[in-house]
Amino acid sequence: MCRSLGRSKKESAISSQANERFLVDITSLNTSITKGSISKTTVVSERIGRIKAKYPSIASKYEISLEYHQDHGKIIKKRRFDKVINLTITEKPTKAKDDNLQGAYVIDTSHSELDAGEIWNIYTTLTKVEDAFRSLKSDLGLRPVYHQLASRTAAHLFISVLAYHLLSAIELTLRQNNDKRRWSTIQEQLNSHRRATIVLTSDKGVVYHIRTSGVPEPVHKEIYRLLGVSDPLKRIKTIATHL
Repeated sequence: MCRSLGRSKKESAISSQANERFLVDITSLNTSITKGSISKTTVVSERIGRIKAKYPSIASKYEISLEYHQDHGKIIKKRRFDKVINLTITEKPTKAKDDNLQGAYVIDTSHSELDAGEIWNIYTTLTKVEDAFRSLKSDLGLRPVYHQLASRTAAHLFISVLAYHLLSAIELTLRQNNDKRRWSTIQEQLNSHRRATIVLTSDKGVVYHIRTSGVPEPVHKEIYRLLGVSDPLKRIKTIATHL
């Protein structure tokens, strides 16, 4: 069994919100009952059923009881008297136990020879594989493939897979330096460090293309340091043409 603090907080927030809405709906129904707006057992039961269907995970943690009028069930004027006068909701003892399981989940495996740490490491590879396909399909341009020839399609796929190997090497190097940032985070942080091309024409008519980068911020320098990159973006100067 595993327990995730982040997952626990998320499930707790969702459960708390649903629990609050469930109690509000039940209280609203009970108000209608005490005012006499709703009194028939069938109508009250239908309303309770709708609320339970709306919040199934919360409804199972409460016991709902109906209180009837003292003449309920008696035949009055040839008609069976049917009137609900109150609704009572009681929290089941199992609710606190269920709440303690928030954020917990079980990993089932047939490899009984593995310890907990090894099972967890194998399980997390699933997330890595999903991230790999997500990166290939989005950031690395694996699809769509617009090529018609098989050789060009193969080259397109090869370049995308090669790019993913570089991506994996970057993440591995960072992990070896105790930096667990994912590629999406690295990409977002490095996105603000841009490269620009400045085009200048001298008085002699020579056109210069100067490729240079902006000044790296501390977060950029830290990533470059962890990757062992001393000068990631050198200044490049080229002469384009003579007029």
